[in-house]
Parts: sequence; C-alpha cells; structure tokens
Amino acid sequence: MDLYKGKYFNVVFEDWCQEFPGSCIISGKKERLSDMTSDEWIELGMLEKELERVCKKVFNATMYNFACLMNNAYRDHEKPHVHFWFVPRYENEIELFGKKYKDKHFGYNFWKWANSKLRSQRDIFTKEERLKIFEMMKDEFKID
Repeated sequence: MDLYKGKYFNVVFEDWCQEFPGSCIISGKKERLSDMTSDEWIELGMLEKELERVCKKVFNATMYNFACLMNNAYRDHEKPHVHFWFVPRYENEIELFGKKYKDKHFGYNFWKWANSKLRSQRDIFTKEERLKIFEMMKDEFKID
C-alpha cells in the first residue's frame, strides 16, 4: 500500500506485517546508492524526516532505524533496487486498538532477532488494524 508516490521514491506501508507500528519501505528506482542524484537524496531526506514526524505524533515513537541492505536481491539473483527500511522503535509500551504493544528489543538491532521464532517481535495486529494504522499515517502525512 503506497503511503506516498514521489518523483524518485514511493513510501510503501508494510500492510503484511506491523511488528513495529509505522514501519515502511522507501523504495527507489536506482540499482545502486552511488547512482542516486542530489535531487534523489533530497527527496529521500524529506521522506525520512516526515516519517519520523508522523510516527512521533501518531504513535509516540522514541527513535527510528533506517537501513539500506539490498542483500536479498543479490542472493536471489534478482535485479537490485535502492530501498530503505524505516522502522520506528518504542522505548515505552503503547496502546493501539485496546492492545498493549511492547518493542521487546528496544535499543537493539531489529534484524538480529528476525530469524529467531522464540525471540522475534510479534505482529499483534489484525489485517483490519494494520489498515487503520495505514489510515492514521496517511491522514497525518504532509508531503505533496
């Protein structure tokens, strides 16, 4: 689900999983970071800043992980494209839709726990609740 479509980047809301409320992918068109123009870097910076503002206001996020990995494309022999993972992190428990959410690995690398079924962060939200999270963010998002 697109939260934003820009000249160089789209912000894709992770409607398939919200283990970190507000998490998105900022997806570009270039194959390598070194191919990006100054204008692309400017748009990327504006998007990252706006996502931080939105997640702070809507969910009271504490800080944000911002990562460009691109490993799977090379592993899977696919054409790579520049994309960034935007992952809000929460020091304090928050409540959404009557559910208590705890970022159980706050302060640690979110990828470290991804492959461990026992330690991974769980997505506690239903499909309908994830859609509501998207709508909350879309209503607040202010870049044209």
